[in-house]
This record gives sequence, C-alpha cells and structure tokens, in this order.
Amino acid sequence: MFHPYWTKLIVLLAALLGVPQAALALSCKDAQTEAIRRTITLNEDIYVSTGDITAGRLLWRSENFTVSFRCVDTDNFPQGENAYLYWDPAQTLSQIHPSIEVGVTYQSVNHELDYGGRVIVGPGTAPPANSTNCRLYWNTSRASRCATSQVVTVTFSVFIRATGAAPPANGQINNTGTYDLFQVDGVGGLNSRPNSNYRAAISGLGRIHFIACNPDIKVIANQGNSVNFGRIPANRAQVGAIEKSVPFTVEINMTGPNAGNQCSNRSLVGSFSTSHPVVNGTTILPRSDSGFGIVLADAEQPTRELAMNTVVPLGVINSNVVQHGFIASLKWLSPTPRIGPFQATATIDVSFR
Repeated sequence: MFHPYWTKLIVLLAALLGVPQAALALSCKDAQTEAIRRTITLNEDIYVSTGDITAGRLLWRSENFTVSFRCVDTDNFPQGENAYLYWDPAQTLSQIHPSIEVGVTYQSVNHELDYGGRVIVGPGTAPPANSTNCRLYWNTSRASRCATSQVVTVTFSVFIRATGAAPPANGQINNTGTYDLFQVDGVGGLNSRPNSNYRAAISGLGRIHFIACNPDIKVIANQGNSVNFGRIPANRAQVGAIEKSVPFTVEINMTGPNAGNQCSNRSLVGSFSTSHPVVNGTTILPRSDSGFGIVLADAEQPTRELAMNTVVPLGVINSNVVQHGFIASLKWLSPTPRIGPFQATATIDVSFR
C-alpha cells in the first residue's frame, strides 16, 4: 500500500515600517560560475496514460540537481540573513495547462509552487560584518559594513503531476514557454534588481503527450503486496547495521482488456515516496522514535539505498509483462529500538518516457 506525501508552506509576512525592502536585499548566484539561471528542459517525449490522471498522480520527475549558492550582503544587513527558495517568482506558473502542475522536491518533500511561498535553505550571510565584505565577489555595496558571504548547497529535483483536470483534447500540452520555478533570495523577499539572484526554470512542457496506455501495476512480495520482516529480536540492534532484507517485485502487466495499444517500446521509470518520517532522504521510519527504519534498494544495486522521490529505471515495454526487482531492508538506528509490531508504507509511481 503506498501513499504520496507533499506539504504546503504557509509564510507569515510582516511589514517593516519605515524600512524599504531593498534594505534587506540579498544577492545569490552560483558559487562556481556566478550564473544566475538554470533552465531544466524536457528533452524527450513524456507519455502519460489517460487511464491514470487522478489528482496528485506523478507524471515525470527530473534527475537531482545540486547547486552551491554564494550570497552577498548588498544593502546593509550586517547581522546576516538566511537564504530561501521563493516559489514562482515571475508569477507565470498559472499559465500552464490546468491538467498538470509543476513542483520542486527539496529535502525529500514535494513542494507546491504557490507565489509568495518559500522554504529556508540555510545562512546566506553571517557576522562578522566589515567594509571589505562590501567589495568581495560581485558585491558593489555602498554600505559601511557588510555581513560575511556564505555558501549554501541545495539539492533539488523537479516533478510534474496530474491535477485531475481533463487533458487537452488533442492529447498534447501546448505550453512552449519557459517558466521560472524559484529564486534564491533573502529574508526580505524578492530582490528586484536585474541579474542579481539565481533562478531555476522549466521548459519543454510541450513534449508531454496523453496516450491510451493503461497497464496494471502491482507489487509482489512475500505477503501478497506487502513485505513482512517477521519477528526481529530487539536485542540484536547495532546502529547502522542491516538486520534483514526481503526482496519484492514491481510488475507492469499489459495483458488486461483495457491496457490500450500505445504502450509498446515505452521506457518505464518509477519513483518511491512515503507519508512516514524519512531520515537522510532514504530511511523510512514507522514512527519518529522507532529506533529503526526501512531502506529500499534496486535488486541490481543492493547496497545502494534509494532516495525517496528520485527516478529509478524499470525497463522497456517490449512484452506483455515487465518485472523489476527491489529489496527492502530493516536498518537499526538506535541500540534501544521501540518494541512491538510496526508498519510503514511507501508509494511507487510509474511513468513513461
């Protein structure tokens, strides 16, 4: 049994009377290149089953992108400030066809990109402040003292999911533009100075096609569609050790009467997610205080833990049934784990490429 998980950040905005927004401006760019923009382009066609476009259904996920940002104090904020990802900075995401929505996954959490929302990523600048900082890197501040520049590293991916609204009549998304997803900025909000802050964007949405391809997808494990670890002695707990591993299989079956006729030779990818707490992006906790967790791995790479909300290749549909093996393992996180029965769930979303 699998359930997707996403959150919506609600930001409390407060007015600073008598202080203009520019006084809190932070400039953040790629720490290596000083680049201010990255466009993530759908460079291959994406095929979506018309039989599975319920609200929240994952249609596509990008690879993980890791970027280190350097921020500088450009407008006299010597005490330092945090950096944030601000969603939909150009207010253009509402122009995308209503059958799909684009989001960003950060720290294994799927974020809806509502304008005005933000998520903290770490210190952008920090004490001590001095005059030299006002002229370092690309900073040309006229302030007498500037906070010290900091570097913050962000790993994120981009996802597209169905909203439940009807797809276009011709089966193809017609959005051909480029849409800004987030801007890296400071506590005071969006810096209005051109070319001062890094933005990530997406393009190529016109490569999304809705097709008649409706496979039956199921999990095959040692207890039906569930993995059962059996009885585990708690006195064997050693932090970091794998206590037990159980294989399971994801099966994509094309033999059903409603499978459709447009699936042949399509590549399949999967993405796991969970509504339970997650440690280090990979370890699913039955409870936050369980003292142990469940990690998943591709059967072809059994020692490499799969991160939640990352893409896993499953194979190509060139026969009636496609199967891909995985391994679920119980991992100790504490020498004194919680005793008693437990249950944890994860979701696998399968999409076409």
